[in-house]
Amino acid sequence: MNDSQRAKLAMLQTTLRVLDEHADLYATNKALGKARQELAALVADLDPTAERQQRATTPAKPGAVKKETKEKLAERAAAVAAALLALADELNDIRLHTDSDYTERQLRRQPDADLLRITHNLHQRATDHAQALAEQGVTAQELSDLQAAIQAFQQEQTTPRTRMADGKARKQEINADLREASALLRNRIDKFLIRYQRPEPQFHTAYQSARQVVNTAARPAAKTTPAPVG
Repeated sequence: MNDSQRAKLAMLQTTLRVLDEHADLYATNKALGKARQELAALVADLDPTAERQQRATTPAKPGAVKKETKEKLAERAAAVAAALLALADELNDIRLHTDSDYTERQLRRQPDADLLRITHNLHQRATDHAQALAEQGVTAQELSDLQAAIQAFQQEQTTPRTRMADGKARKQEINADLREASALLRNRIDKFLIRYQRPEPQFHTAYQSARQVVNTAARPAAKTTPAPVG
């Protein structure tokens, strides 16, 4: 939550507390009682300790691929690349040579997106030449292991982005809850409280005071101009 949202939540919590403290005064007012329950549910959803809030404020960083996952992919891809490179020399295939000319060290140093593209291509080229590679001892299991390593790498690369998108969606839900709570107060509870203004002035005054949003965010100190000397 930002400072403005926290201030609004504080107002909602204070308002709910006032309603709870004076619940006996409107025990027979079913409409106000129902509105109070709706407000309590919204405040509970907006509680900063709730799981939704924690996930919204601390989304995982995108592209956080584990080092060991990347190293395993580079290792498996390099073994296949070496076999393809030897085959390219045998076939005098310049394009295949270019596609497979990667060492394990080079693969490890590739950016994540480039590594994914390169290894996908290596797997495809190896699949196309599977029969010829089998003569070098490259097995179908090796190609399956490479595919599994690619998928594991891709999943770790994608999952944090999904969490980030989820975090943004949850922030939108928080904004929606704040708007709904504000509308509930403005359109219903504020109106219900008018009838208590004269018979229960203390209750009405406490409610009106609680309804004030106080933004406690630190503001930059005003610049002061030193008084002229002399």
